[in-house]
Amino acid sequence: MTTRALVLTELRRGSVPLGNLGAIAAACECVDEVDVVVVCENGEVLNDALLEVLGGQGARTVHVAYLSPVLAAVCTDVLDQLVSELNPDIVILEGSSLASDAAAALAARRSAGVNWDLVGLEPSGTGSWIGTRLALQDSLVVKVGWTTTLAVAVLRPGHFEPREAMPLAPLVRTLQHADNSSRAGRVVSSGASDAESSGLESADIVVAGGRGVASRQEFTLLQELAETLGGALGVSMPVVDKGWYPHSYQVGQTGRTVRPRLYLACGISGAIQHRVGMGRSGTIVVVNSDSQAPLFGVCDFGIVGDLAQVIPRLTQALRDRS
Repeated sequence: MTTRALVLTELRRGSVPLGNLGAIAAACECVDEVDVVVVCENGEVLNDALLEVLGGQGARTVHVAYLSPVLAAVCTDVLDQLVSELNPDIVILEGSSLASDAAAALAARRSAGVNWDLVGLEPSGTGSWIGTRLALQDSLVVKVGWTTTLAVAVLRPGHFEPREAMPLAPLVRTLQHADNSSRAGRVVSSGASDAESSGLESADIVVAGGRGVASRQEFTLLQELAETLGGALGVSMPVVDKGWYPHSYQVGQTGRTVRPRLYLACGISGAIQHRVGMGRSGTIVVVNSDSQAPLFGVCDFGIVGDLAQVIPRLTQALRDRS
C-alpha cells in the first residue's frame, strides 16, 4: 500500500528554512509519496529555483498557499483542506511557533495523535511510524508511536538536515480556499524577533561565550570576533541566567540548535545540555582556561588559555589577513 506524507513549510524572507527542507528529507525516508505545502504572505514570490530545491528534497507536488495574514488558525485551515483532499497518512512539521500551534489545532480537529520534539522518525513495519524523542536532559532515548489513523509529527527544530540532491521541478498547485472565521484575525504590528536578530539559526559561523566570560563587557571581544568572521554571537544558559543576553541567543537543549560550519566556544565547559545544541557543527574550536573542560573532548581544535588574551589576538590576526 502506498504511504503518503504532507509536510508544512514556511516561506521566510524569500527562502525556506533549512530545517523545513530537512523535514521533507525525513519524510522521504518514511513514505512513498511526499506532498509539500508552502505558506506565504501575500506578495511574496516563490521562484522557480526555490521550487526546484523543494523538488530535489523529494516533494512530488508543492501546494502554495498565499495567506494574509499568515496565522496559525489560517494554516490549520490549509492543512485541514489538504488532509481532506490528499488523505495523507502522516503530517510532518518542523517545530516553530506557527507550526506547533497549527499541529495542535489540526490534531484536535482531526482527532489525530501528535508527538513532539522528535529527533527520529521511521516506519514501524505495521503501517504506522515510530518516533524518537530525547528525555531527562537528552540523556535518555524514548520511542513513541501513534494509534490514530492520521499521525501528526512535530520535529525538533534544526535537527534534520536536507539531503544533497540535484534540483528537480515538482508539480506546482496554487491553493484556492474559502474564507471563514479564522480569517477574521489581523496583524496589528510586526517586526524582527530577538531570534531573528540574533541570526543564530542561519549562521555559517557561530562564536559563543559561556560562564568563563568574566563580564558583560568582555562579550564585546566575542562580538568583535564574530563580526570579523562574518558570523553570529551565541551564549550558554548561565549567560542568559545572568541577564546579559536574551534567551534567543542561547545555544543548547533549552535554547537554539545550530549547525554552523564553524563553532568557536569561548569559556564554555561543555555540559551535555549545551552539546545537544551544537554537537553537529562542522568544525568545533574551544578556548578555555580549564584544560579539563568536557568540551575539549569533542572539539577539533582546542586552545588552553585566557580568552581575554586569546580572542583579541585571534581577531587581530584575522583582520591582518583580510
